[in-house]
Amino acid sequence: MGQEGLKFYRCNSCGNLFLVMIDPSVTPSCCGTDMQQLDHTRHSHEGSESHLPIIELHENYTEVRVGLQLHPMSSQHRIEWVVLTDGERIEVQKLGLTTEPVVRFSKMNASGKLRAYAFCNIHGLWESEK
Repeated sequence: MGQEGLKFYRCNSCGNLFLVMIDPSVTPSCCGTDMQQLDHTRHSHEGSESHLPIIELHENYTEVRVGLQLHPMSSQHRIEWVVLTDGERIEVQKLGLTTEPVVRFSKMNASGKLRAYAFCNIHGLWESEK
């Protein structure tokens, strides 16, 4: 699975997340309507200091922190989920309102490119790579 083929969709009614990995021509539906594809080109816009996922490699795990200044986590403004992929594996973690936007994933293959995605309920999908 190439990282370029990874597409994210979100249901505007219930908030379900859907990842398309194999056939990029597929548009999933939920709650009776087509889901909205999330644009993940936000990586250098205003607000990046609190939205960009930052990948940190550790001996036994990979950590993703959302923001140089951690993103706020309230019912009005929050990071809903974080995804990490090394091009072969994908891990997803949903965040709760009381959870800081710092996520530990299993150790990923650091010999290739690592990509992290973080979804803000107001400012959309943010992407970075290491």
